[in-house]
Amino acid sequence: MNIAVIGTGYVGLVSGTCFAEMGNHVICVDIDEDKIAGLTRGEIPIYEPGLSELVLSNHKDGRLKFTTSLEDAVHASRMVFIAVGTPPLEDGGTDLGFIEAVAREIGRNLHDYAVIVTKSTVPVGTAAKVRGWGQEELEAEGRGSLRFSVASNPEFLREGSAIGDFMRPDRVIIGTDNHYALDMIKQLYAPFTMNHDRLITMGIKEAELTKYAANAMLATKISFINEIAHICDELGIDIESVRKGIGADSRIGYSFIYPGVGYGGSCFPKDVKAII
Repeated sequence: MNIAVIGTGYVGLVSGTCFAEMGNHVICVDIDEDKIAGLTRGEIPIYEPGLSELVLSNHKDGRLKFTTSLEDAVHASRMVFIAVGTPPLEDGGTDLGFIEAVAREIGRNLHDYAVIVTKSTVPVGTAAKVRGWGQEELEAEGRGSLRFSVASNPEFLREGSAIGDFMRPDRVIIGTDNHYALDMIKQLYAPFTMNHDRLITMGIKEAELTKYAANAMLATKISFINEIAHICDELGIDIESVRKGIGADSRIGYSFIYPGVGYGGSCFPKDVKAII
């Protein structure tokens, strides 16, 4: 399958590389000319175990290409993934400026049916806006009758194990209201879910909210165990014993219940504020 991935940040580069590893032809797009030139030379801008080897091998075999031309990538692809940044606004909301700019440019360059998929973490209702922005550009170009579909396919990657998470996912969330788009995305992910059916299909809004709900739940677990740790400090209790005791419950589990300074990183703080 011919795929374009817009954005070569953490999510875009990992996703595009793993798609290529499964035999697809992927074009990764970024406006940063230096980054694209570096990737073409085999210079990986982020560190993720196993990523460099996969990028180099798939680029060498011709399945993974890098360009600054969104036009060329869209013309060559039947599926376009949007994986650009969604930074926080001052009020805690989500800045969709990059999403809008990409959606409009995709609309200006569509020449045949395509599925536009948001992989960036975006608020509920963003896919509908992507559809509207793309349609506006098509109509402005006098091609308003050209059809395209939109879908949401949120990512659930952990830094340090992103390749494994993508290649052997716990679940693949597909949100769309179009059967043809759903069939295309299922076909794309089939090699990643051969051993077990990990595909979960739902509406677009449901898929968008699933990402925020997942990150909010994980942040909640971290915050909760820290509150329990404060109680332990006051009462002279070993938090490690308490952690083991509650983690043994299969409904709770041991993940994300290690007391510490709190949650941080590039996703949890902004996503918690965004869902609020």
